[in-house]
Amino acid sequence: MHRLATLFVLAAAAVPAIAQPANLNDRIIEEGLQNSQVMEFQDYLCNHLGHRLTGSDGFTRACEWARDEFAAMGLDARLEKWAEWKHVWNRGQWTGRVVAPEGMELQVATPAWTAGTRGLARGQLVRMPTTAEEVAELAPRLGEIYLWGARGRPDKAVRRALQAAVDEAGLLGYVQSAESTGWADRSYENQIRVFGNSNTARGSWEKLPTVPDIVVRDDQSERIDAMLEAEQEVVVEFDLRNRFRRGPIELHNVVADLVGTEHPDEVVIVCGHLDSWHQAAGATDNGTGVTSTLEAARILTAAGVRPRRTIRFMLWGGEEQGLLGSAAYVRQNRADMNKVSAVFNHDTGTNWAHSLTVTKAMHADFKRVLEPVMDLTPPDPEHDGRTFRLRWAEKMSGGFGGSDHASFMAAGVPAWAWGLTGRSKYGYGWHSQWDTYDIVIPEYQRHTATVIALTALGVANLPHMLPREGIERRSGGRGFEGLFRQWYGLELDEDLAVTGVVDGGRAARAGVAKGDVLIKLWGDEVEGYVDMYRAWRSHQEDDAIEFAVRRGDAVMNLRVDLEEPPEAAAPDAGKPSSQPAKPRRVIAAVAPAAWYSPSRDSASRLVVRAATA
Repeated sequence: MHRLATLFVLAAAAVPAIAQPANLNDRIIEEGLQNSQVMEFQDYLCNHLGHRLTGSDGFTRACEWARDEFAAMGLDARLEKWAEWKHVWNRGQWTGRVVAPEGMELQVATPAWTAGTRGLARGQLVRMPTTAEEVAELAPRLGEIYLWGARGRPDKAVRRALQAAVDEAGLLGYVQSAESTGWADRSYENQIRVFGNSNTARGSWEKLPTVPDIVVRDDQSERIDAMLEAEQEVVVEFDLRNRFRRGPIELHNVVADLVGTEHPDEVVIVCGHLDSWHQAAGATDNGTGVTSTLEAARILTAAGVRPRRTIRFMLWGGEEQGLLGSAAYVRQNRADMNKVSAVFNHDTGTNWAHSLTVTKAMHADFKRVLEPVMDLTPPDPEHDGRTFRLRWAEKMSGGFGGSDHASFMAAGVPAWAWGLTGRSKYGYGWHSQWDTYDIVIPEYQRHTATVIALTALGVANLPHMLPREGIERRSGGRGFEGLFRQWYGLELDEDLAVTGVVDGGRAARAGVAKGDVLIKLWGDEVEGYVDMYRAWRSHQEDDAIEFAVRRGDAVMNLRVDLEEPPEAAAPDAGKPSSQPAKPRRVIAAVAPAAWYSPSRDSASRLVVRAATA
């Protein structure tokens, strides 16, 4: 048993059998801020268990560990199966180096569900062929060389010819720079991002990949390019311990209930996703959400909480492949979705919980629930303003992608991702080699877990379930496109040319017009959908959107304020407001789909819609 588990058994044994303890909120705050164990969870998750790719042995071990930790708190904890895949894929050690013309140790990565090497494999590095003639010239040597360059660069005919030649002669591997993948964030020098296609784990054993895909850090790639440009013979060697194993392997969500005393069949869900990508430790995507969920459960049980409704703590699998675990849960429990009062999902990194936007019908309830949160001291001494911002809007809509709360929004269940603020730059660690324990901010995690515990208990103890007036099920599009339409009010092609502007939307109010080409958001350069996503993640707490567009030969700098109804003047549900009418914004309750990419699971893009089918 993990050493934390012993502490939780003792804490659970001290919980009063019936009565709620006095000064409960004070006890929760003291437990969360003075006796926090959230970073012990984070240490074990990142530094002992490590990366947790869906369908790997690491993910299975993490599920079992989390279940046991919840059980040690005295909760009804279990694993619930949501799928079974044919093959297991585990990542081992990766090493690479340039042997000649000079020695250079390489920082490398490979996408998930791709081939490894059979031990240390040395060969010459040769530029990717760009014509059928070059393919024919290289064909006799392919089994002894690595090809350098982005695989998507040759035209389709050349790619087909190359694939046929590789199928016949073999190849040591494909190697490219991190920049050429299109996923590295240019704001952070030498960042590497790799993903993968989980359909491989669900397909035929005979069709598993045999040629490694290798990504090299950009500064080292530049040196390699210079060697090749000088027509030097570049010899490299790689040892990539990626291994497939015949399955099947069962995939689970982790579920733990703090059972309600009056309405045990009505549920408030606190959640995050347990799976991660495989390159690093998954510390902020989404180790922070895992550990805040575990810590919120620990706080409530240690404080002796006896909620009126069940508080269900859930850790999802398959989020990174398309919200697979949460969507399966919604499908499997469709008949009970009317019993879910709220879903609070933490999948937004290591900054601290600072805001929620709710419907007008819920506003009075949340003002009551969040009273103890509003009185907390901000965890950042330099923070200027309110500890927590409660916003309201006429409607909430979502369900098109992003994180696991979208699966519930698609079924009409009130669901949120926490609005966070703080000094952390989410894009630094997001899906990169730097998503490790050291970038997690302890004081932020303590604060967020305490906010989650207070909010979940407050909603669970309301006299009624949260009203659903203003909750819209419609998806509004899939993946990034859905976010851009609902958040920015834009329709864009892949080159960020504006193909449509939503009437009354933010872009329209700023003055963006059809035919413009978007070049910056909030001053950040954007060249594709992923750049727009990063900008949104970094600036969603801002009070305005700043667009820069190219219109003909001119660059236009445009701005629109995000109107926020006055919190103090927000009317109670069903009561007329004495305040003058103001434009109300419709908020998209979900983030864009981080898994939405032509290089990854195309089938999974439909999973959220399927949850309500």
